[in-house]
Amino acid sequence: MAQSQKSSATDDDLGRQIEALKSDVSDISKTLAQMGAERRDETVDGVRRAASGLRARGADAADQISTGGMALGEEAADAVRRNPGSAMALAVGAGFIVGLMTGRR
Repeated sequence: MAQSQKSSATDDDLGRQIEALKSDVSDISKTLAQMGAERRDETVDGVRRAASGLRARGADAADQISTGGMALGEEAADAVRRNPGSAMALAVGAGFIVGLMTGRR
C-alpha cells in the first residue's frame, strides 16, 4: 500500500510539473510573438523612413533637372536672339545631316 501512495504522489507531482511546463511554454510563445511584433513594427518604420527619404531625394533631383532644363532652354533662346543668322545656318545644317542619315538611297 505504501507503494501505491508513493506512485500516486509521484503522479500528482508529475501532473503539476507538466502543467507548469505548459504554462511556461505558453508564456514563452507569448513573449516571442510580442518580440516578433515589435521587430516587425521597427522594420516597417525603418522602411517607411527610408522610402520617405528616397522620395524627398527624388523630388529634389527632379527639381534640379527641371531647373537645369529651363536654364538651358533660356540660354538657347538668348543665343538665337543674339545670332539669328548663325542659328538659322546651324538649324539648316543639322536638318541636312539628319535628312542624309534618314533619307533613301
